[in-house]
Amino acid sequence: MKFIFLLLLPFFSLYAKDYKLDLGIGIASLYYPNYIGSKSTQVLTLPIPYIRYTGKYFKIDEDGLSGKLFGIKGLRLDLSVSGSLPANSDSSGVREGMPDLDLTGEIGFKFVYKIFEQGVSKLELELPLRAVLSTNFSNLKYRGLVTNPQLKYSLNYSHFEWTFRTAAYFGNKDYHSYYYEVKDKYATSSRPAYKASGGFSGYRGRVGMTYKKNSWWFGGLISYFDIKNAVYSDSPLVETHHALYSGVSLAYIFYTN
Repeated sequence: MKFIFLLLLPFFSLYAKDYKLDLGIGIASLYYPNYIGSKSTQVLTLPIPYIRYTGKYFKIDEDGLSGKLFGIKGLRLDLSVSGSLPANSDSSGVREGMPDLDLTGEIGFKFVYKIFEQGVSKLELELPLRAVLSTNFSNLKYRGLVTNPQLKYSLNYSHFEWTFRTAAYFGNKDYHSYYYEVKDKYATSSRPAYKASGGFSGYRGRVGMTYKKNSWWFGGLISYFDIKNAVYSDSPLVETHHALYSGVSLAYIFYTN
């Protein structure tokens, strides 16, 4: 997604009289499950672009792309973007013989209410709604709607920025079906057919940290999911009610305006 944001930067800058832009190159490594509820995990390490853009209406940082579409005192409407990585079903245990999970992108809007901001700390409530699309790079398919109301606490101190998030996730039937439904033709003696429904998807807690000094930037995150009370927790594709994501990245900044 950051490569797409990089292509859009000239358009953002064209309409921004005053903006801040940092560009760099780095490397990132991410540990993650094939999908939430899977015991199969992957480690992905790859080069990444470092992009930090702050304009009047748009911002790009470690949280992705956000855009101020509407704002009043303490409340604003932002663009909301997220996504998930693909997974090969033959390496996912209980999904063997089922279709692979494609790369997904989520796009929509979120209301952000600033509860308080004092000194180096800030607390915000975010209420997003996103549409989910998947692609195998030959076609694009709609996969449902998701929302994850969350509290975000930010602490900026010296060269460090800490973020703490807690969120409740919800998805509609289409979204849960993509990950957790078992159609009759894929049912086996150990994997019965299963129909997914919409509703509660689980809780997430996340801690993130970034450090920037001179031309170097470092970031890290740990994210934990609990899905034992999710509406799909009885799916035969759910092997565990817990999921852990972690990642680190390091970048060298070669351009600052």
